[in-house]
Amino acid sequence: MKKMNKVEVKAYDYMKNEITFLHWTIDKQIKELDIAKQLEISRTPVRRALNRLIVEGYVYRVPNKGVFVGGRPLDLSQQKERIYFLESLLQHIFYTLQLAECIIDTEPFSGTIEDLKVAKSFKSNQFETVEIDLWKMLLSYHSNTYMNDRVIETMVGLYQDSNQIPLIFQKSRAIKITHYEKLMEWIKEQNYTYARREIRILLNQLLINLIQGIDE
Repeated sequence: MKKMNKVEVKAYDYMKNEITFLHWTIDKQIKELDIAKQLEISRTPVRRALNRLIVEGYVYRVPNKGVFVGGRPLDLSQQKERIYFLESLLQHIFYTLQLAECIIDTEPFSGTIEDLKVAKSFKSNQFETVEIDLWKMLLSYHSNTYMNDRVIETMVGLYQDSNQIPLIFQKSRAIKITHYEKLMEWIKEQNYTYARREIRILLNQLLINLIQGIDE
């Protein structure tokens, strides 16, 4: 592909970063005019940058409708890295809560877990949406908003992948509910050591499911 000039690189880097860092969600429409105005450039370099992003799989074009953010599949190594990253973040967060002797009101989570049970068999992503809400509630007790945002972004990135991971997560819903119920028991007792262990067991189970695949 033809080498991009500086203005095209500016448009390309901006749009790629918005997609990579999950600032733009899958299927969001990208309008050339809006990007051109925001970056104070003409529409031509934006169009050429979009063409490159289409080739690379970051976006897709729908005839007569426009260009939209795509779901760039993660390979096995990338999926595993994100789960390892999640574990590291959550272990640190719960260790911080333990040091602060944080008291979490677990009563509101009972309804959320019941919502997970209802959504368990749904083919839609309602289960994962409720699950992320559960984590947002938990993370509201942790003061480092930057780390909290990375947890949510990493989860969203896994769920948005258009290849294996959604099917694996769907097959893992029942076991996740079991671990979340146990996690709430440990949190209610302020036993953060066992809460961290529960998170580790859950994520290790997801890794096993990931490595074994979805055709079991």
